[in-house]
Amino acid sequence: MHSLRHALLIGFLSAMLVVPPPALQAQEPAPPAAKATLVGLPYIPENAVGVGQIQADRLLNSPFIWAYPVEVVEAYGKKYLGFNPMKITSITFVVTPPVEDAEEPEGYAVVKTSETLREETFFAGIASLADYVLTPEEAQEFSPTLKGKVFGLEGFPGETCCAHLLDEHTFLIGMDAIVADIVEAGPNAQLSTPAKLLADNTHDADLSAIFNMAPIRDIINASLEEEEIPAEFAAVRQIPNDTALVSLQLNLIASSSIAVKIHAVDETAAKRLEELITAALDKAKQFANATAESNLQSENPLDIAMGKYQLRTNTQMFDHLTPTREGNVLVLKHQQDPDTVTGVNVAVTAVMVGLLLPAVQQARAAARRVQSSNNMKQIGLAMHNYNDTVLALPAQASTDEDGKKLLSWRVHILPFLEQQDLYDRFHLDEPWDSEHNKQLIQFMPDIYRDPASVAPEFHTNYLVPLGKNMAFEQPTKETKEKWPTGIRLRDITDGTTNTAMLLNVNDDAAVIWTKPDDLEIDLTNPWKNLDKSKHRDLQVLRCDGSIMTLPTEISGDYLQALFQRNDGKPLPW
Repeated sequence: MHSLRHALLIGFLSAMLVVPPPALQAQEPAPPAAKATLVGLPYIPENAVGVGQIQADRLLNSPFIWAYPVEVVEAYGKKYLGFNPMKITSITFVVTPPVEDAEEPEGYAVVKTSETLREETFFAGIASLADYVLTPEEAQEFSPTLKGKVFGLEGFPGETCCAHLLDEHTFLIGMDAIVADIVEAGPNAQLSTPAKLLADNTHDADLSAIFNMAPIRDIINASLEEEEIPAEFAAVRQIPNDTALVSLQLNLIASSSIAVKIHAVDETAAKRLEELITAALDKAKQFANATAESNLQSENPLDIAMGKYQLRTNTQMFDHLTPTREGNVLVLKHQQDPDTVTGVNVAVTAVMVGLLLPAVQQARAAARRVQSSNNMKQIGLAMHNYNDTVLALPAQASTDEDGKKLLSWRVHILPFLEQQDLYDRFHLDEPWDSEHNKQLIQFMPDIYRDPASVAPEFHTNYLVPLGKNMAFEQPTKETKEKWPTGIRLRDITDGTTNTAMLLNVNDDAAVIWTKPDDLEIDLTNPWKNLDKSKHRDLQVLRCDGSIMTLPTEISGDYLQALFQRNDGKPLPW
């Protein structure tokens, strides 16, 4: 239900961009596309990072839609949204940089429909789908000139959405804060630079988009500075400075074509980007060829045949991916040859995806590891803020009068993770599985979830190493206070850089986040409980707040020294 809500409210039309079923391949070609009609350009701010335009009427009136349940969409939209989604003619979407203290960018869309929209029926039935809806009085306090609804929707970015009628055929929808700002400010007197870029780069496409580097160049550079990038990929750091914008034009109806242009800041930068992309494609081609060679070594005749096919087609496919340079612009174009059999390009694309899937999966895994590192760094910062407040790290768990463990350290650092309200709901003198406290397990903060984890719901992979002379020892009866205290940073005599504070363990060692369980370390076998799966490297947060990644082949001696805080031994080379 949540995915359906999300699709209906912020642009379920993206589902209609999927390649149609084979039955549609035999349909009559669509009529020639009408000239693009841009909507919402005066509502695009100067700091927009991404802007795009979807000519929805072309898609919704094309054979692409024949196999989809349009009747259900129409009925659903009329009942809950107050209009027929199939009457949408165009959508302009906008993404702006994160506001201060926020991690996610803000986004909204300007939607135009051929149907007349009425304020009294606009999103009138949304209460049946949303988690909450502001009353008319609350909505007026939120934005005095609002003509629409403000409602909460789990899974929506920011989880609060605002829909506002601009006129009888146009409305705004998106994250509440930015939509409210736009409603109050009204349209721009003059078109912003991103709006002009969108207008100039649409070229009558079914879908066009612009990614503007300037507003977030400093943010990306700062993020890259914090990352450890291997020397052979050091050129990646130059990409934000070399890139001005990226444009995309996609046609699906009258023709099948795509054009991607990378606009560099100057011709010299374009040459650097060309070299970087060419090198990346060469590595990808090498990887694809290595996959083919691996298939050729198989005893399965089908694998061998696939390997031969891969070797035969790899060169041609990667040649299609290689951009050409025109001055300070890198251009990648592809247009289906009308003389080819319909669907050939789709098949080629599918094969390319199959060839590159392992690399894509590796990239996604790397992205998840980066997010996990950020989670661990935030947890480490909360630990240090806790230490600054009570002059000690949190105890591994709070205890009752008899020394029985009650609640995990993960609960007690909640105030330092901007989760004071959740912390205040716990009964601190009761164990984690008391009738009251176990009801709060379902509210596990996202920061405790490794993005790559498939552990059971409300389980965390972030555990502290627990043992004698470590950063966390078994708690005593004295840790029963509201702010249970453990080791002081000054007691880490080996140095905070040389001592482990937090581990990202495998899923089979994950625990319920409020439960006072962590990873008990056996110094005679430091890999015990860490090598249950041994399917990935070990992420470690050190007491100085830095992240290190240890391969599964690391020696037990190294782990022994890393886990102990005061053994006086340097880390082995």
